[in-house]
Amino acid sequence: MDSLTRKTAVITGASQGIGAFIAKALAVEGARVVLAARNLDKLGEVARAISDRGGEAICVQADITDDTARSNLVKRARLEFDRVDILVNNAGVEDIVEYETQDADNIRRLIEVNLLAPMLLTRAILPAMLERRFGHIVNIASLAGRVGMPYGSVYAGSKGGLARWSLSLRAELAGRGVDVSLISPGFVADAGMFARRETPPPKALGACRPQQVADAVVRAIKTNAPEIIVNPKPARLLMAIEAVSPRLATQLADRLGLIGFVRGLARKG
Repeated sequence: MDSLTRKTAVITGASQGIGAFIAKALAVEGARVVLAARNLDKLGEVARAISDRGGEAICVQADITDDTARSNLVKRARLEFDRVDILVNNAGVEDIVEYETQDADNIRRLIEVNLLAPMLLTRAILPAMLERRFGHIVNIASLAGRVGMPYGSVYAGSKGGLARWSLSLRAELAGRGVDVSLISPGFVADAGMFARRETPPPKALGACRPQQVADAVVRAIKTNAPEIIVNPKPARLLMAIEAVSPRLATQLADRLGLIGFVRGLARKG
């Protein structure tokens, strides 16, 4: 997709954090953005920021785990802008906790938001894209789903599922006009749980900025990239080591400070 001008993009989880940055980045490229999240007031703030810069944005209050809300989101996007060209499945929840203490409802919520909802929302939008032979799905996963993250095993499992589904769906849709890209950030500064806890990750692991993730989304759409890893450190090396020797990868993660870092977060609650 060489140009995003006048393309319609739906972004979930767009009221704050990475989602807001993604929405603004797409709007700068000329896309008409449909902002979806549960908090309508915060969505309005993002929409106003986009409008103030000459962009087009509408807000749709939606809990993406709800069937009716997903259906209404798709209907509203088509009513306002006729079609959906881009879907960014960004909404997600995270939790750092010792697994044996994790509440069953919390486990279900993580899987529903991070994995099931993106699958079902994509299923609702995909047929029209295939009919027009034009569209792009972008899924925001995490390096936690590519290399594993102790004390965040359910989160890592949900993002790992999202990653494998994304790459599998991309292969299935090849040659049919609809592309799929996976964005895998590492630790994200100034957004998400680490910003809320004001606990920076170990320097050896590094952290990226929300704008870098947003820029990666734009780049993925324009270049049809299968996956973009957003992390300043050699994350691909850790992924490669884990593919060959999970034990060695765990040892390396421990030496880099990952395990101690997330253990500390889990015990702080």
